[in-house]
Amino acid sequence: MAHEIEIFANGSAGFAAAGKPGWHRLGYTAPGPMTAEELLTNAQLAGWNVRKVAVGSVTDPETGQPVTSDEDFLIVRTNPVTGEPERLGMVGKDYKIVQNEEVADFLQTLVDESGAIFDTGGSLNGGRRVFVTMRLPEPLMVGGHDRLDLYLAAFSRHDGWGSFTTVATPVRVVCANTERAALRNHASMFKVRHTGHIGGRIIEAREALQLTWRHGEAFAAEAEKLLRVPMDVKEFRQFANTLHPLAPNAKELTRRNHELAMRELEYLFTTAPTQEPIRNTRWAAYNAVTERLDHRSPVTGRREAAIVRAERALLDDHANTKIKTRAFTLLATA
Repeated sequence: MAHEIEIFANGSAGFAAAGKPGWHRLGYTAPGPMTAEELLTNAQLAGWNVRKVAVGSVTDPETGQPVTSDEDFLIVRTNPVTGEPERLGMVGKDYKIVQNEEVADFLQTLVDESGAIFDTGGSLNGGRRVFVTMRLPEPLMVGGHDRLDLYLAAFSRHDGWGSFTTVATPVRVVCANTERAALRNHASMFKVRHTGHIGGRIIEAREALQLTWRHGEAFAAEAEKLLRVPMDVKEFRQFANTLHPLAPNAKELTRRNHELAMRELEYLFTTAPTQEPIRNTRWAAYNAVTERLDHRSPVTGRREAAIVRAERALLDDHANTKIKTRAFTLLATA
C-alpha cells in the first residue's frame, strides 16, 4: 500500500501526528496535542509560500515564433528543506492559492472553542496535496466501553486539481490511502473551489458540517441497539455461517479453511478478552468479525504484514470492508 507521503532530499518525511504514529512510521510523532503552528512546523508544511508565476512567453516549436499568454500560471512553492522553488502545477488566472497556514487556520476557526485538537498533517505526492486533521473533543462511547473518535479533516491541493475539501470522518488520516478512505467514509462534507476565498465561508461550512453529530449519534444509537440484544453461541454460529456461507460442492481445502474461520470467530465471540465487556451480545458478534478481519486473518505472500493489515483496517474499498458492512446489516436487521 503506497502511502504517498512526501520524502524530502534529506530523507525526512512531510508528516506529523499527535500521540500515536501513522502505520507507515514516517515523520514526527508528538508526545501530545499540538498547536497549529507546531503541527505545520513538525509536518514541514510551514513557510511554503505557494504562489502563482506567470508563464509569460513561450516558443512555438512549429514556427519558432513567441506565443504570449496572460491566462496561464505555474504554481510554485519554496521547498521547506532545500529552500529552492519547485513547480507543483499549472492553473488559470482565476485560481486562488490556499496556503497551508490557511488550511490550519480554517479548521481552528471552524471548531472555535470546542476543544478539538490538531492530530495529523502532511504532504502527499511531492507537495501537490496536503492534509490537516483535528480530533473532535467528544468521542462517541458505545455501552460505556468502545470509544469511537471523529475527526475533522481538511484537504487542499497545490496542483490545480480538485477543491478545498473539509470532511467529518471516523477515519484518522495519516497517508494517501486513509485520505481516500476519509473522503469516502465521511459523515458530512464541505467543498470550496479554488476560485474563491475560504476565509469567509466559515458559517457556511459550519452549517454543512453540523451533520457530524447527527451522524455520530445515529451510529452510536445503532451500536447501542446491538449491545442491548443478547446473542448465544447457537445464534452466533448461525450468523457466522450466513456471513461466510460454504458452497455445498466446496473442495476439501475450502471446507477446512471455513471450519478454521468459524472456530476462530467463535473463540473471539465466547472467550477472547477483547470482547469481555460486551460478551454475548450482537455488538460482540460484530466486533468478533472486525477483529478477525483486521488483525487475525493470515497474511500470505511477500508483502509486509503490517502494511497488509493496515489496508484491511483502513481502506474503504477493501473486500474486508464489504464483509464488515454486511455483518453490521445482518445483526441490525435480524
